[in-house]
Amino acid sequence: MDASSVLLALDEQKKWRERRKRIRDRLRQLDRRRDTLRKELEGVRKKILEYTRLLTDMRDQMPTRAVLPPSAPGR
Repeated sequence: MDASSVLLALDEQKKWRERRKRIRDRLRQLDRRRDTLRKELEGVRKKILEYTRLLTDMRDQMPTRAVLPPSAPGR
């Protein structure tokens, strides 16, 4: 094996290491983003539950409408 092919092999090895490092970094970044989005989604779900309960409580406290009998004709 001559020196040029050894240098070429070492260069290729270095390139692949750099690619793997970039891929690992990107995966870590995506994991962090996913965790952030999960936390945000959990917060939104809690707010939905809170507002749903509030709306239900408000509906329960509202007086029911009295249904008036239809007026008799000629009155």
